[in-house]
Amino acid sequence: MARITLRWKILFYSGTLLIALIGATLAFVSYQAGQFVDNRISQDLEQGRLRIDAAQKERLENLKLTAQLVASFPDIKALLGTNDSPTVRDFLTSYQDANRTTSLLIALDPQGKVIARTDVPEAIPVPDAQATWIKTALENRSATGILVAPSGVYSAALAPAEVGGAVFGFVLAGSRIDQAFVEQLRDVSKNEVAIVSDQILGSTLPAPKLPWHTSADWKSALERHAGRQVVDINGEHYIAQSIPLGAGGEAQLVAVSFQPLAVIFQSRDKALEPYRRIQIGLIVLGLVVTLAGILGSALFARTVTAPIAKLVEGTKEVAAGNFDFQLDVRSRDEIGDLATSFNGMTQGLRERADMQKFVSQSTVNAIRARTASGGGAGERRVLTIFFSDMRGFTSMSEQMAPEDVVQVLNSCLSLQTEQVKKFNGDVDKFVGDCVVALFAGEDSALRAIRCAVRIHQAIEWFNQTSALEKPIGLGIGIVTGEVVLGSIGSHDRQDFTVIGSNVNLCARLCSLAESGETLIPEDTFSVVRALVTADRLEPQHVKGFSQPVPVYRITGL
Repeated sequence: MARITLRWKILFYSGTLLIALIGATLAFVSYQAGQFVDNRISQDLEQGRLRIDAAQKERLENLKLTAQLVASFPDIKALLGTNDSPTVRDFLTSYQDANRTTSLLIALDPQGKVIARTDVPEAIPVPDAQATWIKTALENRSATGILVAPSGVYSAALAPAEVGGAVFGFVLAGSRIDQAFVEQLRDVSKNEVAIVSDQILGSTLPAPKLPWHTSADWKSALERHAGRQVVDINGEHYIAQSIPLGAGGEAQLVAVSFQPLAVIFQSRDKALEPYRRIQIGLIVLGLVVTLAGILGSALFARTVTAPIAKLVEGTKEVAAGNFDFQLDVRSRDEIGDLATSFNGMTQGLRERADMQKFVSQSTVNAIRARTASGGGAGERRVLTIFFSDMRGFTSMSEQMAPEDVVQVLNSCLSLQTEQVKKFNGDVDKFVGDCVVALFAGEDSALRAIRCAVRIHQAIEWFNQTSALEKPIGLGIGIVTGEVVLGSIGSHDRQDFTVIGSNVNLCARLCSLAESGETLIPEDTFSVVRALVTADRLEPQHVKGFSQPVPVYRITGL
């Protein structure tokens, strides 16, 4: 039997009439509608730009008034002369809490040295303060611009604190450029808004879907298209226009490597929606005129719709995790080929899902890397190793039925695995009631410690909700350091794991940890010292180590 391809069916049943009549009409209407919509959106974006410019000026003016007001207080003038940082910070914080007009206040001495600031406890300097902010403020009685601080990017204004021409210091007031400010600009401009610098500071559209994430990239892209460009965001087309932030300020810091840029958007697709009805009417008219084409298309639909519906059903089943679904499509055309490929794909997904239950993600990645490179040698990596061991489980299991033991063990291991995945870790293996997990990345130690805290909380919840006579506890050891990562085993049976002194140390710390404790060595604590709290314990004599090991017990985050 001769094979009739789907392509020839489309060419035969659709015909030239539908393409010529409907296609040409729709193209003309779409072009005219597009031109009209683009012109209207351009006008709306220009109005939005003007509104944002006005909002910027008003914001800087309010900050200038706030800085001048605070600088005029006799108390602050007196305090600036004392250089008493804690007292100055308390004064600024009290004012900020009481008025809520700013999110940042900084006090500087006459030479531009920071005395106190409300965003961080330390007196972190304002970059190049003397050459930019102070010089401008002395010349103009104030200075406004953009400030990059440890806590974020701010619109800022600086005012001198003076009496009779003598300057006692300066006060800088700032409002953070963040998501709240972005939403305020959206309400003002009547457009969607994103603010970018060296990163996205805020967006009323899904930030990960934006085509560019820095002001330099946006500026370069828009300059190539006369200041406006159509961009695709999450499947919807928008016309975008940029507006520099802080351009009206007198002080521009050299520390601002990326000038904040407001990008305003208006959906082209939504603006075109009213014209879709016109297009639909033209489609209906074209279909009436080309009745023969409609009849051919109807016949074509009857032969194609059924297998396509089965394909759609199959994709939904696979998306829901049903990899046992198989298509029964026997047509000898591209639909049949697609069904055969689909069935092969589901079989592969089913096998992969079954294997994934027994193999860690690190092992899967290692197999792929080894297949790609053709090698199997180990490599040195800096990782955070995580060991946890259940306390009291062995004695408890002696008093329980084997089925109940397995159920309790699986529940506890599942709770731990869930938390490891939440903190971007990978369970390397289960050894009885012990979990071995690996964390990679610059913040791996912090994520592993946070994971341990959550696991202790989860086990405590499990004890409260289960019917166990004795509660289960966990001892956890965490070590960050160099390990050897590679395939271990014989020629025909291998396991991908980590080895090294740091792995041994982690296992020993896990054994030393009491129920509910998380122990880390001094090297690991030094990495997270500023982010966690811990008690220093007596140095521990650890098997395999000649010198006592300084150990810390995590007490909080």
